Amino acid sequence: MAKFTIGEHEFGEVLQSNFEEFISIVKGRSIVSAADWGEERFELGLSGDLMVRFFKTDDGTAINLISTRNPDENPSLVIVLGDMPQKIPISVIERKLHGLRTLYAIFYLIYDERARELESYLIRHPQGDVERALLTVEEQIYIESISYGSWILTVWAKTKKAYRAISSVAGLAFERSREAFFRKTEAEARLIEAQADKQEIENLRERFNLKRDQFDYLLEAIQQMEIPEIREQLKSRIIQATKNLTLGDQSNAKSHRLLE
Repeated sequence: MAKFTIGEHEFGEVLQSNFEEFISIVKGRSIVSAADWGEERFELGLSGDLMVRFFKTDDGTAINLISTRNPDENPSLVIVLGDMPQKIPISVIERKLHGLRTLYAIFYLIYDERARELESYLIRHPQGDVERALLTVEEQIYIESISYGSWILTVWAKTKKAYRAISSVAGLAFERSREAFFRKTEAEARLIEAQADKQEIENLRERFNLKRDQFDYLLEAIQQMEIPEIREQLKSRIIQATKNLTLGDQSNAKSHRLLE
């Protein structure tokens, strides 16, 4: 039976792991590189700044997972897009990504205390692309990979504020996905723990501190808008964006019905 660890063997900073934790971290990530070290080890670089290393030992196979992220960078974020068939129309993915971008942009602007700017823009462009119009290149979210495995998206944000916003939105719509999201977060925190950066562990857990009332928070925040028409328009856009994000997810019918 294979043995699983996380952390770098070279520095003696290794934590014991298991198959379930290993899968929770690597599932849905794309292979971006590989290295063959002969009989010593074989390595696969994954999207999201991860590496899987395979060692041959006297007891069998040892599988080691490490983070390759630079200390000054935000970690990548893995978002489950829903439980859907392996083959789906591209238009479904387009609608999901647009829903995610819309929710993120609205949340970011409110979180950044720029609600008045959002309100002013919507007066002039009721159906405008909020992220493209109001967020800078530094504030936007970036896609690293998208792959099948209940359809998983790996995204990245440049700034701490943008990362906090997309982390909060990530578990907003999917009732079933929240538990899996927390498990993945804890597993990835253990990768950092293996690197002995205790403060970063706390920062990571704080950034992923999703609350079940995030949707209510957004709806309450827009009630502070001065113009009633804009309040209703924003509420409608948030609900529609959430519907788009949950489109086709067979396991989240209950969450989807709550938006009706």
